[in-house]
Amino acid sequence: MKKRLLALVLICTMAFSLSACGKKEDKAETKTEKTDKTSKKKVADIEYDVDEFVKLGEYKNLEITLDGEYEYSDEGFDKYVQTTIEDAAIYVEDSEAKEIKEDSIVNVDYVGSQDGVAFDGGSAEDQLIDVGNNSSATGGGYIEGFTAGLVGHTVGEEVAYEVTFPADYGNADLAGQTVVFTFQVNYIAKSINSKKDLTDEIVSDKFGYDTVDAYMDFLKTQYESSLESNLKNDKQTAVLNAVINGSKVSSIPEDLSQARLDMYLNVYNKQYESYGTTAKEYFESMGQDYDAYVESMKTSIQESTETELILEAIAKAEGIEIDEDGYKTFIQGILSSSGATDETSFYEVYDVDGYSGERYFRQAYLTQKALDFCIDNASYTGAPAVAE
Repeated sequence: MKKRLLALVLICTMAFSLSACGKKEDKAETKTEKTDKTSKKKVADIEYDVDEFVKLGEYKNLEITLDGEYEYSDEGFDKYVQTTIEDAAIYVEDSEAKEIKEDSIVNVDYVGSQDGVAFDGGSAEDQLIDVGNNSSATGGGYIEGFTAGLVGHTVGEEVAYEVTFPADYGNADLAGQTVVFTFQVNYIAKSINSKKDLTDEIVSDKFGYDTVDAYMDFLKTQYESSLESNLKNDKQTAVLNAVINGSKVSSIPEDLSQARLDMYLNVYNKQYESYGTTAKEYFESMGQDYDAYVESMKTSIQESTETELILEAIAKAEGIEIDEDGYKTFIQGILSSSGATDETSFYEVYDVDGYSGERYFRQAYLTQKALDFCIDNASYTGAPAVAE
């Protein structure tokens, strides 16, 4: 999708664990700090006439062609099952394999020692390692040579050999040092790559279902739900693109654009403050340019705010208003997903000069209603399951 409704983007990407930010009062806050907040000069609310900035194109009776998968088929379900199993990265013991090959997946316990003494962080049990890729079977590489000495050994053996840490290793006590890793080879594993490889025991152990059939029933329900989601998401994407491409935004109210940027950066910073740092400090510690990141965000926010204005103009043209019962359901869903419990404190996290958090979320609800109006009034062709 070319552009997105900023409100929906921010709700999804900025609603980190707000329960910490949603407290009515920070216990560490001093009386002086609270006085400063209450005495802060109030900035006038941002006001504008959306019709001065937006020229609407066609947004009703749009003819939309969809080309996704929306109808159940055995072939589609088989593909879904196959993908799900592959993504699960399941490994089980291969009772017939005894000798470690260059491409084996091996389950081991290991202990790293230096001068005969085990060092911190150098030991683990029940680890699946990919010998050929010198990595964990589920990803994450090891230091060079970690798995090299296992090839040719057999299940049940204890294998010990020297490994040298790189000179630039993060732990200064181990950097450049030669240590000994001792491996207990528990078993050689094989991957489960398809439905035919599944057994009731594997399904019970890996997924918590008693039988393969029970697991397949669960996946079928998931698959059917995904088809419904595909249809809903594709409708929204196609309609929103059509509305955006047919409309024109001459400019964005400067104070609104700044408020959107301030809101994003403020909430972003609060996330890092909860870890005792700031977004800028974090970026710099990672060798990244924070100012360049902010500039890139300005472009994204510009596009998203244009979309918001278009939908606001549609709401105005169609007399679409906020219904309080609907809004209550909307905001409660956001509170639940973010982990916040107090609505007022939640809004305060998003407050910026000239634009309150509550106004922001009410606007998000209104513009979503405008988009829903366009979706409901469009006609759809090109997919067998579109007719409703």
